[in-house]
Amino acid sequence: MLFADAAPDDLDLVPFAMVSPQTSQRLTDKLAMASGIGNLAAQGAQGAMTVQGLVRLAPETLQMLKTAQPMTSGGWNLGTLARNGKFAHSVRWAPATGAQTAGLLAALGPAAALLALQVQLASISRRIDENIELTRDVLRALHEDQWATLLGLHETTMRAVREAQAVGAVNDHVFASIATREADLRKQRHLFMSLVRGHVKELDANGQSRRAYIQKNIEQMIADAHGMLMAEWSWYRAQVLRAAHISRDEANALENERLLAEVVTEAEREHTQAMDDVAALLADLERQCRLMAELPEERSLPFTTKRRNIRDAVAMAEALAERVAELRNVAHTRRAPLDPPLAVFNESVPEDVLRILRWTVPDEEPLLAIADVNLDRLVADNAYLGVTPERFFISAQSTLRKQGTIDREFPLSDIRYVRFRERDKRGPVLDVITTEENIRLTFDDWAGKGQGLDDASRIGNLLAAAMNLPESEQRTDPLLGGEPSTGLAITRQPDRERERPGSGLS
Repeated sequence: MLFADAAPDDLDLVPFAMVSPQTSQRLTDKLAMASGIGNLAAQGAQGAMTVQGLVRLAPETLQMLKTAQPMTSGGWNLGTLARNGKFAHSVRWAPATGAQTAGLLAALGPAAALLALQVQLASISRRIDENIELTRDVLRALHEDQWATLLGLHETTMRAVREAQAVGAVNDHVFASIATREADLRKQRHLFMSLVRGHVKELDANGQSRRAYIQKNIEQMIADAHGMLMAEWSWYRAQVLRAAHISRDEANALENERLLAEVVTEAEREHTQAMDDVAALLADLERQCRLMAELPEERSLPFTTKRRNIRDAVAMAEALAERVAELRNVAHTRRAPLDPPLAVFNESVPEDVLRILRWTVPDEEPLLAIADVNLDRLVADNAYLGVTPERFFISAQSTLRKQGTIDREFPLSDIRYVRFRERDKRGPVLDVITTEENIRLTFDDWAGKGQGLDDASRIGNLLAAAMNLPESEQRTDPLLGGEPSTGLAITRQPDRERERPGSGLS
């Protein structure tokens, strides 16, 4: 909290706007208690100067405060920290807009929760509440009948926010323009929420179906996501304004406090769910667009007036995803290129394979190993074997490189037994027995000796480390009269009764 006659010109702070003086007083007292200043100290400070608003110290400043003290002159902090009588650090300030700030204020009661919403709203209004030109034309073309209403609600709520900030309160005149638009706000919000959730549901399918849906509906998905952002934030601004208008009614403060708590809680709950939905859609859309951009057959996608390069679709999806991340106070990250610690290949992993797998393997599962193997069929087929901390997958090389899909994947918890066997003059064999099937993979001749054999053996070890036999699958029989067998063993056997020196497993 900043107490001063006036805020310094170079200090970017969020003022206590849209609340009455009485509410501001109560908030100040609660914040003082929560921050350890004490109610009496806060009231004494207010007797000499006015609380100007909230600021946030930079992380490095907070760290320095553990070992340094603010320099003072005439009882005032100078904004410089000192240690042993020397300058140690200049205090750096930032607006209090982080998620932690909102969490602290929400714990102080409904009026403080309202302030948290205003802090967030003020930051968003300053930084990122403009239309995204990259996708705006798409929205306007596909939702021409809704565009005028969407734009009208956006401009109406933005104007009301500016007026409220200008006068420092949401009085009857400011709120009048919002009160008459409640039905339109909810109608547009429900419309675009249902469209976005429909896309999310359609994308909950296998890779090939997901890709086909995006190819057919890419433009509609972008337009609906943009429309939902406009509708959602118009509605959310209106809820903040309504809460501020309620808090201004001091004559009915007691009953209004309960109403305010309900309004703020419901607004936050509904808004969080809506933003999670659109974030999920855009994350999947951006991921799939980036995947398609790596495939040899994908160069363009159909849009309203013409086909566009797939890179244009990637740019649109990324722009919307970045906007949503900022609105949700989270970082928008892109997965780093894959660099598996174990690669079992004659030479090196083809770069296009790693680029495709970058967008195919789940973000939360790093690729631990990948191998060039063969499916043991009547007609052998080249394949890739991959291992993550949660699963292993097998896919024909042509399927992965041309279609960007993985044929089969299995949880590591399904592995029951693994056998790695060397063969004379040929590559080794890897058998993986799961709960449902027996999988046999072979390696080419280059994996039959030297480094190739060591690497192939290691991926067998990696899979063997996941072997388990749950208690529910263990069996006993009185004829044996012993403990149930766990089956946790792995053998590495050559065709002949001999072991290669230094071969590792036995």
